[in-house]
Amino acid sequence: MKKTDLPRPLVEKIDIFWKLHKLLDSIQDSDRDDLLEQLEQLDYEILGEIEEEYEDQLENNDRLEEILKSPLVKKSIKDKAKAKVRTDESILQELVSMGRMKNIRRSVLKSLGVQSKIEHDTVIGKYRLKRMSFFFHVYGIVPLKKGV
Repeated sequence: MKKTDLPRPLVEKIDIFWKLHKLLDSIQDSDRDDLLEQLEQLDYEILGEIEEEYEDQLENNDRLEEILKSPLVKKSIKDKAKAKVRTDESILQELVSMGRMKNIRRSVLKSLGVQSKIEHDTVIGKYRLKRMSFFFHVYGIVPLKKGV
């Protein structure tokens, strides 16, 4: 992806980041800590905006968890990101709501972002992935009963 493809405010923040970064070598030690703190804050803001802008293209990104743990990221951004994090159970829920519950290949589940180890019978939240074929890794989604 080219820098010119990014939204203009994001490009401006990136330019500011690199201008401040160039100052690191020429600044006194006493001011360097403040500048590093500003650079870190700006870095998290840029990453947060990239995550927000391109979230549909980034699935189960490990960097997102790191960003959410930072005390520098605003609470509103953290809440938005947490609401959009896809879990294995939410992926299965989406498949069930679409009516796609049979003959799902393991590779398809992995490409959708399922991270659990999928075996013969795998329970994920309120669903069970049941292997449907002896020779192929094809699964069906079976909702668990509430009393079980």
